[in-house]
Amino acid sequence: MKNEAAASEKPQKRARRRRWPWIVGGVFLLLVVVGAGAAWVGMKAFTVKDELEAARPLLSSVKDKVLAGQASSAQGDADALAEHADKAREAASDPLWMFAENVPVVGPNLTAVRTVANTVSDVVDQAVVPAVGLGDTLSPAVFKPVDGAVNLAAIESVLPVLEQSSTVLTSAKENVGAIDTTSLIGPVKSAVTEINGLVGEIEPALATAKSLAPVLPGLLGADGPKNYLLVFENSAEARPLGGIAGAQILVTADQGKISIAQQTSGRDFAFESEEFANSHVPREARDLFLVPFGVQSQNNTLTPRVDVAADLTRSMWQNQRGVTADTVIFIDPFALSYVLAATGPVALPDGSTLSADNAVDVLMNGVYQQFNGPPNGDSPGLQDAYFTGIAGATFGAIMNGNVDVPKFIEAVQKAGEERRIVASSTEPTIQDLLGEAGLTGRMPQETDSAHQVGVYLSDYQGSKMDYFLRTSVAVGQQQCADGSRRLRVQISATNALDPAAVDGLSIYVSGNSGNGFGVPVGDLRVFTYVYAPVGSKVIDITGSTSQQDSLVGADREYPVARGVIQAAPGATQTATIDIDVSGLPEKQIETLVGPMLSNPEMSELQFTC
Repeated sequence: MKNEAAASEKPQKRARRRRWPWIVGGVFLLLVVVGAGAAWVGMKAFTVKDELEAARPLLSSVKDKVLAGQASSAQGDADALAEHADKAREAASDPLWMFAENVPVVGPNLTAVRTVANTVSDVVDQAVVPAVGLGDTLSPAVFKPVDGAVNLAAIESVLPVLEQSSTVLTSAKENVGAIDTTSLIGPVKSAVTEINGLVGEIEPALATAKSLAPVLPGLLGADGPKNYLLVFENSAEARPLGGIAGAQILVTADQGKISIAQQTSGRDFAFESEEFANSHVPREARDLFLVPFGVQSQNNTLTPRVDVAADLTRSMWQNQRGVTADTVIFIDPFALSYVLAATGPVALPDGSTLSADNAVDVLMNGVYQQFNGPPNGDSPGLQDAYFTGIAGATFGAIMNGNVDVPKFIEAVQKAGEERRIVASSTEPTIQDLLGEAGLTGRMPQETDSAHQVGVYLSDYQGSKMDYFLRTSVAVGQQQCADGSRRLRVQISATNALDPAAVDGLSIYVSGNSGNGFGVPVGDLRVFTYVYAPVGSKVIDITGSTSQQDSLVGADREYPVARGVIQAAPGATQTATIDIDVSGLPEKQIETLVGPMLSNPEMSELQFTC
């Protein structure tokens, strides 16, 4: 039995001896294959790197030429760009590359590189090449008026490419933006960041053009004349919407040609009847903003509600001038200065020049100092003529094509974000566009995490003293000893006028031209309006200069506290408003402040109750 067992062991040992060379060889072969695969993937990675690096300056060059309206000169760059992008995509699509993406550490980097290569290829094939193929037709200049008219046929011809290009850029932004860069090596992370930045520069403008271009012919009167009403506000006489309504221009668009139909001033409108005002504005809102609201054109901006101000203005034009303007646009001096950065300085009828640098000072102070009574005769009329001339000159510069379109778009976007350009339209298509562009303004809102408080100021002496108004707003929330929860808003107004400059002040700046308020020359006097969160209750208004003119009221769903501050030159006065928010869910407090010449200093208020 022992010999049989020994005999049976020998073949097994020989078999094992015969197998081990094959095992070692297999492992060696596997290592060779893996090594070769790694080398192959590495070689492909270098190809992708080289092709993308070659594509990078070409992509920037084509972008710059298209935006400059020189797409026809970019054809050679576009052809070379397409070749580099295709080679990069092909190299990153190799089966071994796909397999290697599952390898720890290395894999995420390869996935990121493939995503970048595919994104660049998609952008080039579906956006860059078609755009360059249109030649100089596709450029910001297609939206620029020439001799007062926009080429509607040119706009319609680029619609398919705009649609496709915007779609692929949006997809590219989403794909690259989704890459997690935390574990990527430096060069790969830099490539992801760079392509993300490049796409991010172009995508928003294309998205705007994509939404605007299809409806633009209709907005420019392709289907019949369209009327637009531009209302220029002056923030030197503060109003919750942005400033007193001054120069007004009715613009008509017909078959792409845009022209000024009428020019006037808010002062030129007669007072409307009480019946008219009550049919457009709730009585409680009229009580808040006092008698001129609802009956006087200049004071249609007493409300922070854009739709209400637009409705009043539109209706007054219909009543007194027989003209219907579906869309009303309010523009303050800062917004106008942003636009002037896109048009460049404009020459005024009196020989002076208005620019982005001097517009705010000229519009909010210089005009009233220049036309300040005798010997200027009808100073208000001269002021109105000056403002109308400014509005007409700026509009004329735009319509004559003297405008940098990308800068103009940036100006409107910036002014919209600051609520210095706001608008409202009765046409649903236009109203939707205004909403998408952020130009419809907004009221305080409740979010998942916060209650918002609205703070607005309004001149209360018919002056332009708010040129010297500087403010600070402090807001806090406390749990009180009686179990209630209280919100406190403290508004401080400083009169920045040098007391030594009072004697040289124009009566149109001081407001002391027979207004009957009895305010000392050089003092500023403003209403403070605090819109409390919906569902809260205003408890008290203290510290106001005039308790007699303070009021607790409402504007539809909002409880509103109206305080009064009067400050002498160099002095600071404060109004304090307490609000009971016990009935609301406990959340943090955010503050929404109306547009003013000088943005207020914001702080958190500590107090006891």
